[in-house]
Amino acid sequence: MRVGVLDFSYATFEPFAKAMHVAGAYSVNLGDFAQTIAARQAYAQLGVPADQVVPIDRDTLNHYDGESAVLLMNGHFHERSLPAREGIRPLFAGFSALEPTFARHHAWLKGFAPIGCRDPHTARLARSYGIEAATTGCVTLTLPRREHEPAHVKLFVVYGSGAGTLPAAVIKQIPDSLADVSEFVFHRAPAYEHPLPEATRRGLESYERQLLRRLRDEATLVLTPLHHVAAPCMAMGIPVVICRTDNDSRFGLLSDLTPIYTPDAVHRIDWAPKPIDVTELRQQFLSTVDDLLRTARRLD
Repeated sequence: MRVGVLDFSYATFEPFAKAMHVAGAYSVNLGDFAQTIAARQAYAQLGVPADQVVPIDRDTLNHYDGESAVLLMNGHFHERSLPAREGIRPLFAGFSALEPTFARHHAWLKGFAPIGCRDPHTARLARSYGIEAATTGCVTLTLPRREHEPAHVKLFVVYGSGAGTLPAAVIKQIPDSLADVSEFVFHRAPAYEHPLPEATRRGLESYERQLLRRLRDEATLVLTPLHHVAAPCMAMGIPVVICRTDNDSRFGLLSDLTPIYTPDAVHRIDWAPKPIDVTELRQQFLSTVDDLLRTARRLD
């Protein structure tokens, strides 16, 4: 039985198609591919051979015509890419969606309950449509904790665009001792084709893997407004400061683990936070996926 990890072609993203038509380029969120990397590592921790793991495009799931596979549904799903076609058995852990997706697909989702959701808000939405649901967190919280601390102090400032823009007010608050050893990383990558071809997706996954390794090996502190930077860093044992223009519901679980600072609170930032221990969350997520895999194999 093939075991799927989410891949991202953005085939149904109309703003990306429009940007390609108008400007010949757009940018993609590397955090999506952090989920792909983490899912591969989660399967490896559960003993799934790497040659059984295949990427499956999130954005064309309702047109899937490949070989039968189970698929970890960790990630954000739009109503236009669901339901998954026959041949895919979804494993729901870390699932995220907005209310219109539940409104349109609640009957299909209920058939796979209980649904493991990325954050408490998504779990509440699911339950409001009569779907049994619980909060599992994100698969990126299962990345292994690093074994060695960096030899030198280094701050990484990792930011995006739109909702992932870093508030300017926080830059002025960075202590001189950290500003002098900081590196700024834009956590998006340019794209010049739409949808993204397979080779480009593998290249972006490889690039994101390199960035995660650098954070693991070099960062003594990470400042970010991004979920799929903060969560992987927490898992790897890297101290994190989350600062965003607003505190939205997608960060509901992370806000239980560490403060989320908004521009009015940047003067209160602790610039020497301790690493967050996510051992219990990691083990719970892996146990959930292991149980789902065992059930899928019995039904195969």
